[in-house]
Amino acid sequence: MIRTSIAVVLSSMMLLPLYGQKRILTLEEDFNMNPGWEGVNNRVDCDDCPKITQDFGWMPTNNNGDGNGEIGGTIWRSTTPAYYAMPLGQSLSFKEAHSASGNISIRAPEGESFGFYFGFFGAERQGWRVWSSNGVRIADIIDGKARLHQDYKTGAAKGAILNPHFTIPADGSVHTWELKYEPDISVGDYEWANELLPTLFQGNESIRTDTVLVRYKKIDPDMTKEKLLDMLMDARDKGLVDEWYRKSQYHIWNKEKDPETIKGKITLTFDGEAVSYFLIPGHQEEPAAINRFGIWNMQIYTGSMEFSMSNLVVNGHKVDLTSDPYWEGLNNRESFLERDFHSRHNYGYTQTNWAGQSFGEIGGRFYGTEVADPLQGFYATDIGKLTLNDPIIFSGKLCFVEGAVDGRMLLGYFNKKEKMADIEGEYKGNPPHQFLGFEVLDQTRYGYNMGLVCSPSQDISFEVRGPIMIPDRIQRPFVFEYDPDAGVAGRLTMTFSDETWSQDLTKEQRKVGSKFDRFGLLNPRKGGKYVDVYIDDLKYSSRRAKNKVKKHEQKTVFVPYPPEGRLYK
Repeated sequence: MIRTSIAVVLSSMMLLPLYGQKRILTLEEDFNMNPGWEGVNNRVDCDDCPKITQDFGWMPTNNNGDGNGEIGGTIWRSTTPAYYAMPLGQSLSFKEAHSASGNISIRAPEGESFGFYFGFFGAERQGWRVWSSNGVRIADIIDGKARLHQDYKTGAAKGAILNPHFTIPADGSVHTWELKYEPDISVGDYEWANELLPTLFQGNESIRTDTVLVRYKKIDPDMTKEKLLDMLMDARDKGLVDEWYRKSQYHIWNKEKDPETIKGKITLTFDGEAVSYFLIPGHQEEPAAINRFGIWNMQIYTGSMEFSMSNLVVNGHKVDLTSDPYWEGLNNRESFLERDFHSRHNYGYTQTNWAGQSFGEIGGRFYGTEVADPLQGFYATDIGKLTLNDPIIFSGKLCFVEGAVDGRMLLGYFNKKEKMADIEGEYKGNPPHQFLGFEVLDQTRYGYNMGLVCSPSQDISFEVRGPIMIPDRIQRPFVFEYDPDAGVAGRLTMTFSDETWSQDLTKEQRKVGSKFDRFGLLNPRKGGKYVDVYIDDLKYSSRRAKNKVKKHEQKTVFVPYPPEGRLYK
C-alpha cells in the first residue's frame, strides 16, 4: 500500500492550472458560520409523529405458567435505546464463557415489523446491533411466526449473524431456549463427517447448495439435496464451512481456511434443537465490554411486540422472579413521540463539533433510500462547471459517529439534474450518475470502508474499498485527488488518515465523461439503514468563488409518518 503525507498532497492544491476561461479555485470552509449551501430533502421530519410507550421489565404475571413473576411487557423498536438488564458485576470479552437459558413466549399482530433482543450486551455503546453483544434477535412475523436470528458484535463494531431456520409462533405459546458461548473450542477440534464434502470446494469460492449437489452427484448419483443440506449444516455447526447468506432454502457456502485458528463457539438451542457457529477469525482478540444480561430493543424504526420470559438461568445462577429483581432499566417505562423513520435524513450545516477543532460543521444522519423514494437528496454548493478533464482535489476532516447495517453516505462532485432524475431498477441508484468522490459504505463483518468512487454512469462505475473504518468518533484527515493526466485515462487517489490507495479510470469512463455542477453531501439511492458522519475544515476545487454563490436557507420537509416506519421497501 502506498503511503504519503497529507501535507504534501494539500500543498499541491494551490497549483491547479487553468482549464477553459475560468481558473479553478481552491475554496475553504471551516463552517464557523452557516455557509448557506443548497439542501434538497436533507432534513426530513414527520408532521404526525406517533406516540409510543415502552413498558417492559419485571411483571407480576404468569403468562408462561412458571409461577408468578416474569420479565416481559411491550417493547418497541426505536432508535431511542431501551433495555432492562442485570448488571454482571464485571466486563466479559469473547475470551470468557457465558451462558443463559429460559422460557419465552411472544404475542404480536400479523404483518407488522418489530423486533427485540435478549442475551448479553454492553450498556455503554448502543445502536443497531449493540457493541459488545451476543444475543438472540426476534423479528418479522410471517405466517404467524417470527424469525430468530443469532448475532454478536465486538467492542470494535465487528460481528456476524447466524440465520437458523428457527421460528417462534406469535400466539403466546411457550418455548425453551439456551444461549451458550464456549471460548476455548476451536474448529480444529472437529473433523468432517464426510471426507468427500471438503474436496468439492475450489479455492476461496462461495457456492450455492445446488452447485455443491451437482459436483457431488458426479461421484455419487444417489445424493439428495436434503441429505447434502444435513451434511453442510453439520459442517457449519463444527465451523468447517461458513453459511454466510440464507434466505428460505437459499444458502451460500464457503470452506473455512486455517480452521485451527478459529476459536469461540456460539450455540443457540431452541425447543431442544441446536445450531452453532464460530467467531470470525480475529474477533475473539477484539476488545469487548459485555456487562449486562437482559432484554434490549432493536434500535431502528418502529413496531412493537409483547413478550414474557421466565425460568431464567444466567451463568449457572437461577434468577428468582417471584419478586422484583430490581434490574437496571433504561427508557423501558417511557412514553415519547417517535420521530425516526426510514428516509428521515438529518444532515447539512450543524452547530456541533464532532469533526473539527471549533464549533460548526456539516453532516448528520444519512439514510439509504430506495430508488423509488422521492425523499432522496443532497446538501451542496454550486461549483460552476468541472469535468473529468479538470484536476480536482478536496480535503478535510471526518468523524464517523454511528452506523447501522447497509448504511452509506457520499461526499464529492455531482450533477444536480442527474442526482434528482427518476431512475428505474432496484440496483441502479448508487453510485449516482456523474459522481466523483468517496463513499462510507458498510461491510458488516469487519466494519465499514472508505471507498473511492467514479461514476460517469452507474453501469460503468467503480467503488474501490479502502481501509476498514468503524464509527469510533475519532477525527481523521482525508485528501481526495483526481489527476486527469495520470495513468491511461486519469487516476483517483485517496488518503485517509495515514493510508493511501489509488484507482485508474478506464478509457470508457473518460470517454463518457461527467459534468459536475455541485460539491457536497449526498445520501445514496440504495436501500439500507443509516450512518452518522460529520465533515469539517474543507478545502475543495471550484470554478465559482464563494461570493458568487447563491445562499440558501436550511429547510425541513415534513411528511406523514410512514406505515411501520418505512414506506418504500
